[in-house]
Amino acid sequence: MGVIRNHYVGRTFIQPSQSMRDFGVKVKLNPVKELLKDRRVVIIEDSIIRGTTAKTRIKTLRTIGAKEIHLLVSCPPHRFPCFYGIDFSTRGELIAARKTVEEIRGYIGLDSLGYLSMDSLVKATHIPREDLCFACFDGKYPVPIDETFSKFCLEE
Repeated sequence: MGVIRNHYVGRTFIQPSQSMRDFGVKVKLNPVKELLKDRRVVIIEDSIIRGTTAKTRIKTLRTIGAKEIHLLVSCPPHRFPCFYGIDFSTRGELIAARKTVEEIRGYIGLDSLGYLSMDSLVKATHIPREDLCFACFDGKYPVPIDETFSKFCLEE
């Protein structure tokens, strides 16, 4: 294995502050230099939300000498907030809402970046398209959303 994962660090994208997300990424994944130096590396990722994890990981891999780094993401780009249970609250926090795929590739420092298409996602699920929610990808919410609603609306 080229990267050893610290199983005591949870999902970094839901941490409340950028500094906490950065720290979590640093201790979450530890590359093995001897296995990755001068190698072409392909990373399979479930998503890119803010780009924090990917950018830090790529910088580390470049520092230890990876020759090429390619990232494949197993979903389409997240461009809209999810109001149905996943905690990324504003569109401004989502890297794909602000940047094209090519701009994300450059920002993160990759040789290539590929996302799964919406059609391929539907095909992979074996569920009819009309039974799936794609709101975080396409902004078409199945239930009208109150734009003033946030995760803090019930707090005083």
